[in-house]
Formats: sequence, structure tokens, C-alpha cells
Amino acid sequence: MNPVLYWNDVLLEASRRDFTRGFNNAQQPGPIRTARAMAIVHIALHDVIAFRTGNGASAYLNKKGVAHGVVAPNGGSFDGQMAGAAMTTLKALYPNFTQFFDDSLGAVNAGDFAYGVAVGNAVLAHRANDGSNTMLTRGQPSSPAYGQHRADPFQPGQSQLGPVWGNVTRFLGAAHKPLADFPGRGTPDYLANADYRADFDEVRDLGAVGRGARTAEQQRIGVYWGYDGANNLGVPPRLYNQIARRVAADRNLILAQTAELFAIVNVAMADAGIDAWHYKYTNDLWRPVVGVRQEDATEGGDPFWAPLGAPQTNVPGRSTFTPNFPAYPSGHATFGAALFQALRLTLKTAPAPISVADVLAVESGGAAAVAGETFNFVSDELDGIASDPDGSVRTKVDKQFTSFAEAVWENSVSRIYLGVHWRFDGIPRDAAQNVGGVPLGLAIGQEAHSFFNTLPSLAGSA
Repeated sequence: MNPVLYWNDVLLEASRRDFTRGFNNAQQPGPIRTARAMAIVHIALHDVIAFRTGNGASAYLNKKGVAHGVVAPNGGSFDGQMAGAAMTTLKALYPNFTQFFDDSLGAVNAGDFAYGVAVGNAVLAHRANDGSNTMLTRGQPSSPAYGQHRADPFQPGQSQLGPVWGNVTRFLGAAHKPLADFPGRGTPDYLANADYRADFDEVRDLGAVGRGARTAEQQRIGVYWGYDGANNLGVPPRLYNQIARRVAADRNLILAQTAELFAIVNVAMADAGIDAWHYKYTNDLWRPVVGVRQEDATEGGDPFWAPLGAPQTNVPGRSTFTPNFPAYPSGHATFGAALFQALRLTLKTAPAPISVADVLAVESGGAAAVAGETFNFVSDELDGIASDPDGSVRTKVDKQFTSFAEAVWENSVSRIYLGVHWRFDGIPRDAAQNVGGVPLGLAIGQEAHSFFNTLPSLAGSA
């Protein structure tokens, strides 16, 4: 088996266990720490190959100007060398699963393994003081202002996750990618803004706990993309790595191409988490579970409104839950757009990057299928094994996508149908607007591809 895919599989299992009842160690809690961890592992795997093949200038560490002291051997087994890098980074990031990692290791040459260890340690040292060790949670505001994020009223003891994660050092460029304000920001009445009003009405009607106007297909979309720290599933970066594996499966990629692909997508998602959380706490916008209930009922609000909420997968007993961080922009939309943009550019499936217009065309029915982007995927949320809170086993859904833009759109709007996000958190109604996680993620995906493909590239510049 391709060692990149092997160790990616081990990494995804560690992430699953990190969010599993009975194994829940919270070593990399939430999507933001998980994305960072996955990027570190895949940078190490990428750089093992770069140094070992005499293409050190393509290594991430060298492109970042890191003084690392790694000396690569002239030969040896990639299997053993990549095992050393993977084991070193995995054990540092998920120390409570050391036995599992040891059980995943086959027989390797000691010298090969030691080289991989050196690369892994160099990557860990590079990220050691990146700001990720700061406190991840804080309490809610005691006297929140109009529009300000606060605890889910159905989870009144809820804290805030990642209030300073936006200060973590990015993996790519120093500056956050730009993002416009959400519709109505800075005004005393958000509902006076036409875009905010349209998105308010939409989530109120389509995201409520009772199905109401929401169709069965819309509810399928909402649940399919969930992964809200669910028992046995984990968080979105795990989902998106599963998709990357599925997309790459039939492409006969050589080792260098696989290493570069997974480094690009995981670094893109790590920076997607940093940038999205920066803007989340800059905008500090309330979620629908608060906003719909707080607005005057005569203006369309509903003081008794409850969202369908994040899927309570594999946990008995229904509860209403909205993630514990501000709404704008959507993390799901940002992570997903970064992933699919990176996939398109790295796999060269289309002549131009994915645009916001491409994504909006999916909903309007004007999007064309892209032959190189058709894939099927079974989400762990709907795999015929996962259960609803009432104990019933969910039906297996093998969903086919005909383009990466279709997947970006569905991933983004899924959060509306759960009632946990406004539409503009993910995508604007006008393609010219730089609003939401989709344009932010698309830009980060391009940035990641450009970084790794600045000459020289490990797998050949594109």
C-alpha cells in the first residue's frame, strides 16, 4: 500500500478515536486543532520524500526557510523512512494512542526509521511555538450586545471554542486571506439589510427542528456533511480527508504525487481553520438559535424557535446542539472549499480554479458536470451503521457528485438545513461578493497549491 495513504488511514483512525465515547481523550479537540495536527503529519511525510530524492528545495521546511539540520540518506526504504516521520508526529500529537501506533508499525530498518524521526522532529520543532498552546476556551459574555455570539440557549453552560485561534501562525503566508463583513454588520437592525433578511427567513423556515418546509433531500444534505465532533466520527477535517482518499483512489498516483496532494489539502485546511476562526471572533456574530429567537416576533423572529441542530450521531437521547463558536464564516464551508479547490488544482481536473460563480451555478441548475471530478462517497453519518438519537440505524446513502463545485455548494448549504448557520456564513447570493467561507476557502486552496507548486515542486510544477 502507498505509505502516504497507509499513514493517513492511521491518522484518521486516531482522530476517530479522539472523538469516540470510551476513547475520548480530547488530545486535538475541535476541528481547528485536528486540522493543524493533520497538516503536521502530512508535511513530515512530504518532506521525507523531498529530502530523500535530492529535491530538498521542494521541501516545505526549506520553502519556509527553516534551519532544520536534516541530512537525508542516499538510499533506503521509503516505507521505513515515512514510518519514522509518521510515528514521531503521531505520537507527539496523540500520545494516548501510542500503543495503537506501535501496533500499526511493521518491520523497518533502524537507519531508515531514524531518518524519518529526524524529519518529523524538525516539523514538530518548527510548529512548537506557533501559538496553538494558548487556552482554547473562554466563557460567554455576561451582557451580550445585539447580534453578538452567546451560548446556545439549549446548552446554557456552553463555553466558546478557539477565541484566539486566529492568532496561530499560518502554515502558508503570514496574512489572513481577505474576507468582507457579513450583511448588515455595524447596523442597529440586521433585518433591515435585504441579504440578511433573506437568509434569516430561509434558516428559520428550513432549519427548524420540525421539518416544516425542509425537504427530505435537504435534511439528507444537512446530516450527510455533519461530523460535528460526533461519537465515532470526529470533525470535518477527518471527513474531508476521507473524501480526498476517495477522489485519489482510482488515479494511479505515484508516491510523490500522493504525498504532495495530501500535504496541500491538509495545509490548506489548517490555514482554513486559522483564517475562519480569526474572522469568527472578529465578527462575533450570533448563530440562528440565538438570532431567530432574539428578533422581535413582529419582524419575523420566533422566541420559541429551535434548530434541527448538529446531528447527534451514535448518542442516545435527542438534544438540540449548535457549535460553540460564532457563526461568520462557516468552518465547514471554509474547510470544504479549501479542500475541493486544492483537489482541482493539484489533480488538474479543470482548466480554471473553482469560482464562487461555479458554486452558485449548482443551485441555479446551470452547472455542468466535470468528467474528472465525478466521484461517489458514503459519509460516516449515513453509512448504514451510524444511529440517530432514538436508536434507529440511518439508511446508507452512496451519493454521487458530478463536480467539485457541486460538493462545495452542498457542503456549504448543509448547515442551513441543520439550522446552525446563516446562508451568508457559507456563500453569498451574489458571486461578486467576497462573503462567507466558500470564497475564503477557495482562496486558501489556491494559496496552498501555489505554495507547494512554486518551483521546484515535489511532484512536478503545475
